[in-house]
Amino acid sequence: MGWWDNQHGRQLRISGTATFASALLTTMSAAQLMFLQDNADFQEYTGVAIVLIVIGGIGLAVSAPAFINLSARAKTLRAIMSTKSVSELRKQKANGDESARILGGGHQEAWNAFLQEKGLKKR
Repeated sequence: MGWWDNQHGRQLRISGTATFASALLTTMSAAQLMFLQDNADFQEYTGVAIVLIVIGGIGLAVSAPAFINLSARAKTLRAIMSTKSVSELRKQKANGDESARILGGGHQEAWNAFLQEKGLKKR
């Protein structure tokens, strides 16, 4: 098992933080390149901005797909849990089980408690 697999239950938070940090780094570096590189006070930062925009782009390429996938699963789980119809919950239970299993941690616990509350899972 790799490091990422060992972070089960924390993957959504980690990927969200990495995506936000990479997007911020990319945006700030792009602002330097677009607006500040012609300013005499900021010309020396142009080389650093180019390196940081590449690092930020790589960070986004790595972290954004995982964040988007996990975020979609969390939204699916919330949507299923907001359903009032028990028959609709039975239809969506497999999707919820898979999403909760992939997200792990608090999502798994909340899903199991929700199913027990609705009488769809035995204790």
